[in-house]
Amino acid sequence: MKITILLLFSLMLLATDKLPAYAFLGYDGRDWIVSVTQSNGDTKEIRLQQEPHSFDYDFKKNRIVYIGANGTLYLYEKGHESKVSVPKTTSKYTQPSFICASNTLYAVELLNGNSKSTQIISIDLNKSLVSTVVQQNSSQFEPSQINQQTLLFTNLVCNHGCGKLMQEIWKKDLVLGTSDQLTLLNAFSNNPSIHPDDHWLFFSSNKNESYHIWAKDLHSDKRSFEVTQGSGMDSFVNALGKGNFLYIRQNKGDHTLMYGDIEGSSYKITLPKPYEKIRQLKVNRCQ
Repeated sequence: MKITILLLFSLMLLATDKLPAYAFLGYDGRDWIVSVTQSNGDTKEIRLQQEPHSFDYDFKKNRIVYIGANGTLYLYEKGHESKVSVPKTTSKYTQPSFICASNTLYAVELLNGNSKSTQIISIDLNKSLVSTVVQQNSSQFEPSQINQQTLLFTNLVCNHGCGKLMQEIWKKDLVLGTSDQLTLLNAFSNNPSIHPDDHWLFFSSNKNESYHIWAKDLHSDKRSFEVTQGSGMDSFVNALGKGNFLYIRQNKGDHTLMYGDIEGSSYKITLPKPYEKIRQLKVNRCQ
């Protein structure tokens, strides 16, 4: 009885909190659609010309950047799509991410079209100018902005002759040019997220075999720890500030949007429309 009362009380508290605007790719049984829900609850669906493989949503300008099934980088804006101008090379691109307060985006460049050798670039949409942001001996993925000075990304390395792939989380000071490793789990950690006004790093990792949400206090030397539990696979976490986050849980074929906190509590968020699958959750990280 006590547990039930606490759960109901927690759900009431959650209901009083306004969720941020969020977007994800939803599969309706026929197509992958960009589903966008504003903080007031209004929802819209956007069908793109190409099937989106990876995308980002600009909540301020209501536009989308995505990699289509044909490998081309597109910009969707005001109902129209156009190809993003990049140099004509053997490279391919993935994981685009808008940069706040500018007409620029990050992307992962697959050198010679191969994920074994990558670098993170910025693309100025006004000038069609491409610049290298992160280039290391290993492969870098998942660029996202923490603030105007700091970039968050993952670094993929191969252990014991590629018998085990490990991916750790890094950040780079774009002013000083220095990079720091944030995690050392010797596992595959991805989907990192840091709210610009908070000190918690959230990410998904298979450190304990199943993918769950992990957290790292950036104001402490303490190790990262597992936040979510259960038989499901937890991924695409997005930090909301104050130790809270949204993420996607996949369990026995069901895909659910979840709300979690640093204390380990998690609650299901009811979507305005059900989808067979959901992936690549995004929240409005630009203040």
